[in-house]
Amino acid sequence: MSFAEPLALLFAGAYGVLVLFYLWERWRRQVVVPSLLLWQAVREDTIRARRFRPDLLFILQCLLLTALILGLARPYLTGDNDTTARARHIFVVDTSASMQAREARGARFDEARGIALGVLQELGPNDEVMLITAGHTPEVVVNFTADHDAVVQALEEITPSDTSGDLGVALAYADAARQRSDLPANIALFTDVPRTQLPPAHRDQVTVYQVGESDSNIGIQALQIFQGRFQDYRRARAQVLLQNYSHREGHGFVTVQLGNQPVVRTGFTIPAREAKGIVVNDFPGAGVVTAQLESADALAADNVAFGWIRPVAPVRVLVVSATTPLVKELRDLAAATPGLQLTSVTPSGLTSLHLEQTDIAIFHRFVPQPLPAVNALYIHPDADNALFPVVGDATAVEVLDWNATHPALASIRPLASLPLQTTRIVTPPAWSETLLWSRNDTREFPLALAGEHNGRRTACITFDLEAERLLSADSINFFLFFMNLIAWLAPEQEEAVVVNTGDVRALGPFPHRPVMVHDPHGKRYALEGEPPTLVPLFAGEYRLSSNGTRRTVLANFFDPIESDIGRASKEPPRAFSSAATRPPIAPPPAADTSSRRARNWLYAAAIAVLMLEWGVARRSAS
Repeated sequence: MSFAEPLALLFAGAYGVLVLFYLWERWRRQVVVPSLLLWQAVREDTIRARRFRPDLLFILQCLLLTALILGLARPYLTGDNDTTARARHIFVVDTSASMQAREARGARFDEARGIALGVLQELGPNDEVMLITAGHTPEVVVNFTADHDAVVQALEEITPSDTSGDLGVALAYADAARQRSDLPANIALFTDVPRTQLPPAHRDQVTVYQVGESDSNIGIQALQIFQGRFQDYRRARAQVLLQNYSHREGHGFVTVQLGNQPVVRTGFTIPAREAKGIVVNDFPGAGVVTAQLESADALAADNVAFGWIRPVAPVRVLVVSATTPLVKELRDLAAATPGLQLTSVTPSGLTSLHLEQTDIAIFHRFVPQPLPAVNALYIHPDADNALFPVVGDATAVEVLDWNATHPALASIRPLASLPLQTTRIVTPPAWSETLLWSRNDTREFPLALAGEHNGRRTACITFDLEAERLLSADSINFFLFFMNLIAWLAPEQEEAVVVNTGDVRALGPFPHRPVMVHDPHGKRYALEGEPPTLVPLFAGEYRLSSNGTRRTVLANFFDPIESDIGRASKEPPRAFSSAATRPPIAPPPAADTSSRRARNWLYAAAIAVLMLEWGVARRSAS
């Protein structure tokens, strides 16, 4: 038997008080005797001892006091098969990429798991354990349970990912679970992060078991593919950025290949804590580019990176315009750009067949009715068009501001050295986004705008490119803007998408469901969400398929914080159990029902003894 409130047993001292009251009553009783001769012959202490003969009333009072004390102590039964908890423990295991680093004793994660298993073995058989992984997204792997075998199995199954970990969120969740617990709960953190780098709010409330000492790591921190929207593989180039995170000079080799075909293999030497870039040209074709690092370092997750060289598919451009110098400039531009196929036609000669055989239509000083179901660029639209209502014209205006976040303005500063000769002042449609601005004495107005209209990408340049001489040396910024706008109007359907591990990426289009994923570790699963969303946790190639539609996602692990695996000197684990942060002690949940039942029976017995004692007292008085 055990007691949920053992301190209540201190009330057992009331038995002595009851005896004192009983003796005090005996001492004060007056007895009439005929003579004191015989009393004088008996010792006083013997007389008083013989006078203490407990009667029925005294026994009933003792029973009443016993029932009340036991009721306050809340007894409950225990046995060999009892599964009630004595304490709770929250294990937070770091599963970030740096936990994959190899030490002299093995991988950091294996060491941390071994420590966790050792701590688990030292717990009482009835202690409950919660297991939380602190990876890219904290996850409760096992909720509070006294089944330690289930915790052991979960520890054996979890693995670190190729992402950063958020210890702050994981510890916040663990602390919330500790506060909600009706038992004292301790938090144990198994990580390679020193206590001093933990969030201050949780730093002194957890027991930290730190692993890891080595700082030996050289990693690939970037693989950039430079390929213009209309450039083929022969003009593509790659740059591999290597970073030495250790405090001593590093050596190794890096191999860059296209598919299974090596392109370049070179050795390198990088001073301590410095970086080095390697540029690669002359790729033999399009496809997946892989950079592989060969170095005797401790972390393998950042030794490989992936890129994608696009196969250039021709973009069919239809120019609808009168015979003007702008048409000639666009023909010269198409001849110099392998990815552009240009056809021109006058507004009167435009047919539906022309529109069906084009990817982008450019309308110069003309807006057709009805609007074509094709991505379109309108240059200096006519004054009476309905798509971009014209409210006036302006001359000699300049670009005063631009939307630097739009892809059409990427990496350029669209400031003309000369004023624009002539432009329309239009009212921007609600579906559009302004790209370039100007203003005159009375109002601000757009010079270029873009957006999606009726499911098609649509853009408008309100000034006349013909007057600005698109291919002249003075118009280089407008030329770059024009080419970026054409690239935006013709979104490429890439066969591969390059992302970073941990990124949330919506993929599509996939006309059928389910979308199956084959990940770098050989596992297959279906994507959830609409559109299907992928969160890659490991670096490598993800192959997606759905009823014949196939896509490839290349995930890279680029995280300088995780790659910098050097850790401060370790300190021994310290447990913190401040009374201010511990929950109040309460009876174990499994014992609560039995203790409540026993307490009710004891209080009922106390009431019954009280009634019996009252009846005996009245009978004695009469």
